[in-house]
Amino acid sequence: MFKRLLQISIVLALIVVILGAYTRLGDAGLGCPDWPGCYGQLTVPDVADGTKIEGYERPLEAAKGWKEMVHRYAASTLGLVILILFVLALRGKPKYHQPMTLPSFTALFVMLQGAFGMWTVTLLVHPGIVTTHLVGGFVTTVLLAWLLLNQGRPSITYRHVLKRHKSLVLITLAVLSLQIVLGGWTSTNYAALSCGEEFPTCLGSWWPTMDFVQALYWGPLGVDYEYGVLENPARAGIQMMHRIGALV
Repeated sequence: MFKRLLQISIVLALIVVILGAYTRLGDAGLGCPDWPGCYGQLTVPDVADGTKIEGYERPLEAAKGWKEMVHRYAASTLGLVILILFVLALRGKPKYHQPMTLPSFTALFVMLQGAFGMWTVTLLVHPGIVTTHLVGGFVTTVLLAWLLLNQGRPSITYRHVLKRHKSLVLITLAVLSLQIVLGGWTSTNYAALSCGEEFPTCLGSWWPTMDFVQALYWGPLGVDYEYGVLENPARAGIQMMHRIGALV
């Protein structure tokens, strides 16, 4: 049961990551301006689009609200499954050869990930928070996959390959992780179209006017970051860093 539930949790984690990306690309991060509900309800209110609901500044956009809530429902289900996995591991059912360190860390991490999901909304889609939340989704998936791999004994070939190519694997993992972060940073700062529709050039140049200082600026809390606040030179800098990362 434990192994099967782990397999289900990995599939569910991938679905949550995809739903999170879909929510982000649909500009639906603030489709429900409160958390964990939506305008004070468990589901999107059944009222006409554009309705101003008492106590909330943002008018309702039902399509965005449902994108956000479906993502929350899926993420909550994943959190529950991971909690069940932790309890099963703690009880020692089924028997598997690994300490409680990884299951415990995974359970704690998914709680932190839930907190970042809340802060994504309450801190008005702050780019740093949203990017961290995105990366957290990938980390959750990796932790679950790691748990699954630990259910059996690694083959001699598997261990030999890891030992022989450890440096290459670590470098590749670091570069890939950085590129994921840059992709998230590009999206959360609304920099995807900062170069127009040009590729590989940007704004008619191979090296346009860019502001890398502002591109890496964390930004204060309490500001509404929906649709971005950076000037285009900063956004172009983010876009070009992401492109260079892809080449590497």
